[in-house]
Amino acid sequence: MSALPQIVHAATDADAIRFRIIDAAERVFAARGYAGATTREIARAAGIRKRMLFYYFPRKDALYRAVLERVVVELAAIHERFRSEPGPIGLAEAADGITAFAAANLGALKLLLREIMDAGPHLRPLARRHIRPLFARGTAEARRNMARGVFRQGDPMHVLVNVGGLTLFYFLLVPLLRLVWDRDPLAPATLAGRAAEVRECLMFGLAGPAARGVRPS
Repeated sequence: MSALPQIVHAATDADAIRFRIIDAAERVFAARGYAGATTREIARAAGIRKRMLFYYFPRKDALYRAVLERVVVELAAIHERFRSEPGPIGLAEAADGITAFAAANLGALKLLLREIMDAGPHLRPLARRHIRPLFARGTAEARRNMARGVFRQGDPMHVLVNVGGLTLFYFLLVPLLRLVWDRDPLAPATLAGRAAEVRECLMFGLAGPAARGVRPS
């Protein structure tokens, strides 16, 4: 009898446990911060023994890095999904994707932005492995669209910063918006309106002569 099915099953189980640990760690880190979170609490939230947690992640620092890396990889995947679309369409769809991801992953986004704002110890390796290559691809795409007249001329890096600012900064404001707005900032209808506003701003603030008069459907 082949041992392959048992090996595959064991690998699948191990991946499921690892994902469960990262999910639990994300919730605990987002609620308590790195210093306040304990491995005991994370193990309890994941429904496992602390000894098993250390089998997968020998240090709390390694687990925190895994949480941050997952959110960066998922954000990069959103960009990759729409790279083949024409400039304005791909840009608008990427903005939609980032908005939806941020709304569904507020805890992860909070951790990532905190790491960025604090210039935390994991920021440099994250930038080197994931964020810098993503920005390199993004600026190259923006430059190509500028050369074709689809985007107006400008600094391609500012294009990416504008996309990130319009999509992600909104979610940092959620606690304040709940105090000053007459609606739930995370309600589906409000998020749909937010995504539409971001598309409008990007498409017609950035579009060059070749795209004028073409409005998103």
